[in-house]
Formats: sequence, C-alpha cells, structure tokens
Amino acid sequence: MSRRIVPAFVPAFVLALGLAACASQPRIVEQWDDPGFKGGGFKRVLVLGVTRDGTVRRVFEDEFSAGLRARGVEAVPAYTVLPDDGRVERPKLEAAVRAAKADAVILTRVLRVEQRTEIVPSAPVPAYPGFWGAYGAAWGGPLWVYAQPPTVIQYNLVYVESQLWDVKSDRMVWSAVSELFAPSNPRQDSANYSRVILDALAARKRL
Repeated sequence: MSRRIVPAFVPAFVLALGLAACASQPRIVEQWDDPGFKGGGFKRVLVLGVTRDGTVRRVFEDEFSAGLRARGVEAVPAYTVLPDDGRVERPKLEAAVRAAKADAVILTRVLRVEQRTEIVPSAPVPAYPGFWGAYGAAWGGPLWVYAQPPTVIQYNLVYVESQLWDVKSDRMVWSAVSELFAPSNPRQDSANYSRVILDALAARKRL
C-alpha cells in the first residue's frame, strides 16, 4: 500500500478557501428593531449608499434596488434623484427624498475596516529518504518528518451599517451591522449584501 505525502501548504490553502467562501456571505452581527413602530410594509424605498466612490455607490444602489423590486417593492436608486457625489446639504437631501416619492429610506454606510491575521501552525510532512526509506518505514522503520514554517494570512473585515427610516415620521425603525470579508467585486458583493439585509427586513415585516 502506498503512503500519501501531504504538502505542508494544504492547511493554509484550506483556510484561504474558507476565507474566500466568506467573501460572498455577509453576516449580520448586530440588529435593532423599533418595538414601538407599528408601521412597515413600505411600498416605495429610496436606496442611499454613503461613500466617496461614486461608481461603487451607483453599483450598490442599483443592486440593492433590484433586490427590492424582486420582492415586489418599488425602489429608487438615490443617484437618480441625487447625482452629487460626496456629502450634500440637508435641503438638497430632503428635496431628493421628495422627488423619489418614497415612504422609506435605506441608508447604508461603512463603519470601519479591521485587518485580521490568521497564523496557520507548521504542518509536519511525512516523507521518506528515497524508496528504501519508504520500504523500511513500511516495516516499522523511522518516519522522516520535515516541518514547514507557519503560514501568515492577512485579510480585511468590513463592517457595514444599514438603517431603515420612515419618511413620514422621520424615524429610524430598524438597523443592522453586518460583517463582510474582503469585498473585491462591488456588483456581486452588493447583491449578496442586499439579499442578507432584505431577508432580515422581510422577517420583521418591514417590507
């Protein structure tokens, strides 16, 4: 029976795959719902992303709005009524909300970015000094092991907050903080994020 030699990089490779899988799976880590608010079931929502990157903002608002429409809720990407990039004054923002004819606003912003480090311990690698060594080990001879140095993997976790506001009462009725791993594809990341947020809102009958 042959012995399988396992490369030392396998544990690090497996961890990297696991981290990559997390990239497309945002996770809500904090959530708040206003118990006193009896409204909900909003019909027309203005989607507003707060970022200095105008391209990312438009992609996010489009994808989130598409997610709302797929659930039967009218949605307006904020850039269509508020094309200015960067911060705007209150009158202009209020005018944009009126222009959208929205009864609710979803406001999303990045709270912080945290760099994480994972250290994968060195993995022993079974190896033999040639065929004779393997033959000897098969009879209970010594097993030669070569240790590899630990592997260090660094990545970023991004924490994003979404707030749902009732336009009529100017009242925040729901919010959530989510954890995202290393966003790299704005369109796919936005679609995945919106799905998680909209599932949470639907569960609370806010949509």
